Amino acid sequence: QGDDVYNDAGQISLGITSAVDVDGRTFENLQLGGNASVQVTDTTDEVVAKLTATPSVTEGGEITYTITLTNKDGLPINNHSALTFTLSDGKTVITVPANGTVGTATVTAPDNVYVGTNDPVVMSIATVGGADVGKFEQLTLDKTPVSTSVTDEPGTPGNEGDLVKVTITADQTSVAENVKPTFTVHINTALAHDLVVTLSNNAQVTIKAGETSAPYTHAAQGDDVYNDAGQISLGITSAVDATGATFENLE
Repeated sequence: QGDDVYNDAGQISLGITSAVDVDGRTFENLQLGGNASVQVTDTTDEVVAKLTATPSVTEGGEITYTITLTNKDGLPINNHSALTFTLSDGKTVITVPANGTVGTATVTAPDNVYVGTNDPVVMSIATVGGADVGKFEQLTLDKTPVSTSVTDEPGTPGNEGDLVKVTITADQTSVAENVKPTFTVHINTALAHDLVVTLSNNAQVTIKAGETSAPYTHAAQGDDVYNDAGQISLGITSAVDATGATFENLE
């Protein structure tokens, strides 16, 4: 029958269809016996599903995950429907096509605005599904975790890293001298930590983690009897991460 990786035990049955004398003579009483059968049992040939990954990427880069089906004896793996593998994050799915041995999926690596070491991305095979999962004599999931290191963006011309831009706007174009003008400090992206912003009058405003703005109220100029209209102008002198982390590209 031939050795393979699939469950296909069965029976080989042979019978006699004729028997003739080589000289052409006819027998007085020729009887042909019944069939003879041999049961063919499966031997267990293991197919291993193994996961590999891109070893290293830059923040925001593409991690390619590959699942490969192999048999140690080199037996063909070419008679099955599509197999769907789910990885340990519960979201990444890799499909090995029908009669195929390799499937891939691409995932975007984490990205952040800070300088420093990033946690590696670790993944493993969690489950497999498909109509023919039970067709294999033994389908083994190699659940050895694979790790991808994530390096900082270089912070060089053309790739200065993820931009954190801090700005300030006035909430009013004009106020009476006895009214406190208000301003808003903005950042272009929500951060993982609080951001402490120092204004040009040395006041400090904290933009909380997960938020993109914070208000600031300036003292009123003061009501008086004199003509002393003017302008209040505020700028930003510094912006620092509350935990001391350094930004890749602070503007």
